[in-house]
Formats: sequence, structure tokens, C-alpha cells
Amino acid sequence: MQFSNTAALAVAFLATSGLAAPFFTPTSVTVQLANDQSGANADIAVPADGRAYFIEQLYGSTAVAEDGLIIASSAQVVSFQEGTSCTITGLSSPSVTLDSRKTWESFGGVVDLCSATITCVCEGM
Repeated sequence: MQFSNTAALAVAFLATSGLAAPFFTPTSVTVQLANDQSGANADIAVPADGRAYFIEQLYGSTAVAEDGLIIASSAQVVSFQEGTSCTITGLSSPSVTLDSRKTWESFGGVVDLCSATITCVCEGM
């Protein structure tokens, strides 16, 4: 069986492009908010696109939503890729950043996150 030049080029292209492409490109990070007082928690996939998302919009219909508020005492990344980080801003305390080395953070008590935002990024995206 003899290959034509076109077939050989196609095979070579497919072989090299498969090796050059990243194995897995994350498009989201799963972030859990938890309320230690009530035991409620919720996992939401947050896009890892570098844009800020209001926590109220993401978690508003989950177990941590309570009387129009988003009540939580901690945040944790539960599904992520190495090089991914998420930052929660708009808290009364300094912002919280979660990544592969620091996967959990307490808010120092139960807080309302309605006006807070979360931004997730993945290096290389």
C-alpha cells in the first residue's frame, strides 16, 4: 500500500497538532460556598475567563441563599486545574484568593456576599 504525499502530510499534521494542543483547557472552576452555622453549602462552576461575576447571580438560587442574601462563612475550590486562581472581592475584610496551594479560606464568620464578586483565571488563557 502506497501513501500519497497529501495523505502523508495529513497524517503528519494530525500527529503534530495533537501533541501541540493542550491536554485539558479548563473553562470553569467549581467553587463551594459554605455556611458553617446552617450547614448549607453550594458548588457552582465559575467561568475561568478573568471576568468578575456577582456572587448573588451565581448562588442566588442555591442552599446558601437565605431571604435574598447569600450567607456563607467560607469558600473552597473543589474542581480546578493547576494554574487556576479565583478571587472574591467586595467583602468587609480583604479580598480572598483561592488557588491550587490555598484551596480553602474562612471569611472570619458568617457574612453576606450579595455585593461581592468572584473572578477566576487560568494562566495561559
